[in-house]
Amino acid sequence: MPGFLPFASALELPAYVCDNCGFWQRHFAEPPSCPVCLDARHVPPQHAWRFRSDVEAEADFPCLWDEIEPGIWRFWNDPVAGIGPSGYLLTTPDGNMLFEGCTVFSAAALDHMAACGGVQVLSASHPHSYGAIWQVQERFDPDLALPAADLAWSAAFRVSWPYDDRLEPLPGLELHRTAGHFDGHAVLYDRARGILFCGDALKFELDPADPRRALTISTHKAFVRAIPLTPAELRRYREVFAGLDFGQTWTPFEQAANSGRAEALALIDTMLAGRPHAGPVRLDRLRR
Repeated sequence: MPGFLPFASALELPAYVCDNCGFWQRHFAEPPSCPVCLDARHVPPQHAWRFRSDVEAEADFPCLWDEIEPGIWRFWNDPVAGIGPSGYLLTTPDGNMLFEGCTVFSAAALDHMAACGGVQVLSASHPHSYGAIWQVQERFDPDLALPAADLAWSAAFRVSWPYDDRLEPLPGLELHRTAGHFDGHAVLYDRARGILFCGDALKFELDPADPRRALTISTHKAFVRAIPLTPAELRRYREVFAGLDFGQTWTPFEQAANSGRAEALALIDTMLAGRPHAGPVRLDRLRR
C-alpha cells in the first residue's frame, strides 16, 4: 500500500538536528555525536556537539519558499546552522514530488505544500541533503523513494520505495543512482523541464550579479575535504549524465540555468584526461 506506515511507533522517538551539518537523528535523549560529521566526507565541530529539537529548530531557523520556475518551489532556511540545503517541490499533473530537504520545515511551509496539492513522492540525493524530509513524511505520508545503497542513513524516517539504479516514481521524473559521492547518491531528472537536480555530484560558483548564472563547475568525493572522485566514479557519472537531456543543473544550494549536460560531460572528460581533482573549473574554458 503506497505510503503505508506499519511501524509508525518506531518513529515516535524525538528528532534532533546537528548544528554542524543539519543531519537529523531520532534518540530517546540528545545524541552523543553525529554520524555524518564523523564520516570522512565531512568534518566534526571544532569545539562541541550541539543538537536542537524540532521545536527549537523551527524557532531558530525561519523557513522561506519561492517559486524559482513555474511549478518548482524552493524551500530553505535563513539564517541556518549546518550546511543549509534547499528542498524542491516539483508540481506535475500526475502528482507532486519533493526532492531534497531544507534543514527544518515550518508549519506554514508544510501548509503551502498542501495548498499546492500535497506531496505524493519524497526523495533525496544523499544524506547531506536529507534535511527534515521526515517532517514531510509525517504530514503527507507520501511514498519515500531512496536507493537501497543508502538505507543505512535513513533511520529518521521510513523508506517505502527502495530502488536499485533507476526509478520513475511519477511520469517524467526519473531518479538515477550515480554512486560516487555516496554509494547511494542519486540525481533527479525532470524530462519536461530539462532540469537535472544533481545533488552533490556537481558544484557551482555563481555570479554575484546573477544568482542563476554559474561561473565555475566542479565535482568531488568530498567537497569540504577537497577529495576527488576516482576515474571509475567519474565514468559512472558520465554514463548517467550522457543519457539525460538537461540544459539546467540544480544542486541543493545553486540553481544554475546556464550549465547543462554539455558542461557536465566536458568537466568529466577533462578530469578523465588527466589526474582528477576537486577544484573549480571555469565554464568559459570548458566551452572553448
